[in-house]
Formats: sequence, C-alpha cells, structure tokens
Amino acid sequence: MRKTAHSIGDLRSAARRRLPRMVFDFLEGGALDELTLRRNRQQLDDQMLRQRVLFDATHADTRTSVLGTSVDLPLVVSPMGLLTVCHPEADVAIARAAAQAGSVFMHSPWSGCSLDEVVAVAPGRVWAQIAFWGDPRETARHVDRARSLGVDTLVIAGDVGVSSKRDRDLRHGTGMPPKPPLADVIDTALHPGWVLRWLTGRPMTWGNYAIDGRRIRMREMERWMEVNENPSASWEDVARLRREWQGKVVIKGVMSREDARLAVDHGVDGVFVSNHGGRQFDGQRATIEALPLIVDEVDGRAAVIMDGGIRRGADIVSALALGADVAAAGRPFAFGLSAGGQSGAARAFEVLRDELVTAMGFVGAATVDDLVPSVLDRTDVADPVRANA
Repeated sequence: MRKTAHSIGDLRSAARRRLPRMVFDFLEGGALDELTLRRNRQQLDDQMLRQRVLFDATHADTRTSVLGTSVDLPLVVSPMGLLTVCHPEADVAIARAAAQAGSVFMHSPWSGCSLDEVVAVAPGRVWAQIAFWGDPRETARHVDRARSLGVDTLVIAGDVGVSSKRDRDLRHGTGMPPKPPLADVIDTALHPGWVLRWLTGRPMTWGNYAIDGRRIRMREMERWMEVNENPSASWEDVARLRREWQGKVVIKGVMSREDARLAVDHGVDGVFVSNHGGRQFDGQRATIEALPLIVDEVDGRAAVIMDGGIRRGADIVSALALGADVAAAGRPFAFGLSAGGQSGAARAFEVLRDELVTAMGFVGAATVDDLVPSVLDRTDVADPVRANA
C-alpha cells in the first residue's frame, strides 16, 4: 500500500471504492446533520503551527508513555464496533498493526471479535472498553474476562446511555439486521469482493456477549440492545468499578469541565476527551475546542486522551500542544482496514507517524515533551518570546 496510499485521505478513497455505499456511510457518517462530525475536522484545520528554522531535525523521538504503557508514538486506537462489516480480519488486524507500531488498541464491547482474540495477537497492547449495561451481570462478566486475560486498563463508554440518530444509516436501512432498499442491494452486488469476504469470512456476531452459550447473531443484536441499554448509568457505577478494579480506569466521552472534575474526583486514571467522532450527539463543540478546558480542570491528576478528526500528523502535534498526553483515532485505521486488511491499518500508522516526525521537525521539537503550547501559532495569545522578554 505504500505506493498508492500516501495519506489517510488516500486510504479513505480506497475504502470508499471497496465498500458498498451503505457500509461506507456507516463507517464515515455521524449523527443528525453531522455538524459535530465536520466541526472536529474544521477546528483541527484551524490549528496553525509555528515554524522554526535552523533546528537539528536529524532525529525526532516520538516515544512517550500513557497510563504506564510505553508507546512508540503518541497515538492510540479508539474503540470501534462492528468492524467486521469493513473486513473479516476486523479488530484482530488493527490490533496486530497497533502492536507492531508500538501503540495501544482499545477493544470495543460492540466488536465482532472477542477480547480473547485481540489480546492473543497484541498482548500488553490492549485496553478493554466496557459499558454499564442494564443487567450488571453482563458488565461484571466482561470485567472479569478482562481481568483473567491480564488486561490492565478499562475504558468506560460514558456516552452511550442514549441512542443516537444517524440519518445516513436510516436511509440505508442499516439496522440489525439490515433492511436495505433496492438501490443498496444493487450497489452491494456491484462490490463482489466485499460480498465474497462477507459470505466466506467471519460471521456477523458480537464477540463478547452470548445467548444460550453462543455469540449473539446479527438479527438478535437490536433486541439485545433494547433490553440491555442503560440510560440510568451513573457516577455511582464508576465509583463501584473503581473499588472493584485494581488496574487503570479511563472514562470516555468527557466534553465538559464538570464531568472532568467528577471523573478525577471518582479516582479515574484517564480522561478521554471524545464526542464519539460526531456519531452520538450532534451540535456540540469539537474535541480540540474542549481539550484545553478539560486539561486545565484535570490539572495533572489524570492522563488526558483526545480523539475526533485526527487525519494528519500535525493534528497529533496540535492535540499534544494543547495538553493531551496522547491522541487517539478510529476512522483512519478503519479506512486502512477496509482498503487492505492488516497492511492497510499498518499503513495508517506509518503515514501518521511519518507526518508527525515531519511536523516535529518544522516546529523544532526533538521529543514529544517539546510539543508545548508555544508550538502553536495563536493570534489570540501573546507572542511567547515577547511575553517572556
């Protein structure tokens, strides 16, 4: 893929060619009018960096650590559900690519692959996302499984208590099971490679939950969610988990000072600034806008992770300069997976790392620790040199 994919945009284009339209829209789409989806990207585009000259850029050290895990670059993989619709290798492929890149893979409870499968291919490189289900026994089983597999970090899905509305999915009939209109049936037939992978690859099931001892099938997913969705999940659930879990705890979906304060007051180790890639709640601010407020509120009491719109190495620079310990991304790796399986996901890591190194050279950063606010070219703050004169 090195000869044809020079950017995440190239991987996106390849994914769009290989996937039926209904699947691509499921992957790329957002909630309602997709204002937040677009704003994530727009606000990152508006982040300008300060170029420095005559800086020794012979070697940029991209290594850092987050929550006690050493990583070779300040980028980890956000949790994503149902990647099996993109490629049968799904989470296993991205987890392998993440481990090879020296990164971390966050495994979604809505994955088609089990936690066991991804831990087997990426030992020490997997964090397990959990949800507070209506039946607490389901949550407890997932937590116990993570513990038995040696997973040391849990990521709480904090923004799933209410179901979202995604117009693209509704137009395509993308339910569980899907009920596509005739136009989508025809379009799908025009993608025989995807159809063949669908028919011969991994069955469309949930990897982490079971009915009568077997994995939940596609036609059963919607009903299972209706029964187990938990709109009453609360900070008491976080407190209970904190008492029972000896490892690290991260809460994902934090977009306000108030929730950042509650998170650290409840003893979490990491605050994940995320608006679910614009897929859950439309009309809220971009994560890069919320990030400085949350970093200020956390004040070093927990690690800060941010996702939402990361497409370039310079975006990682912006996130770290505004206080994130690491950035996270989901769709870039799903685009790579859709375009070429594990090699495509690996290419996404290569592209973003190479662009990060280039950006570090231009802003005069030899290490990740050098990515501080002064690398940003901000018109709303005083010049850092003059301010310190």
